[in-house]
Amino acid sequence: MSDVGSARKAKDELKVLIGSEPWCAGIGVERSDGLGFVVRVSIRPGITAEERARIPEKVGNVVVQVIDPND
Repeated sequence: MSDVGSARKAKDELKVLIGSEPWCAGIGVERSDGLGFVVRVSIRPGITAEERARIPEKVGNVVVQVIDPND
């Protein structure tokens, strides 16, 4: 389980990595039961597989959840 400090650090790392991409709608931190704090990445429709592959599943011990409007 990750703590809020680790999740905020992971969020900041992701903002540098993908925050300025046109397909990235937003990055935030939220609490998830059973996982602790997670980083939530919202993406816009039309993202390619190559672009989506740039979003890691984890940053350190923090889980990254992708919010896709197509799902």
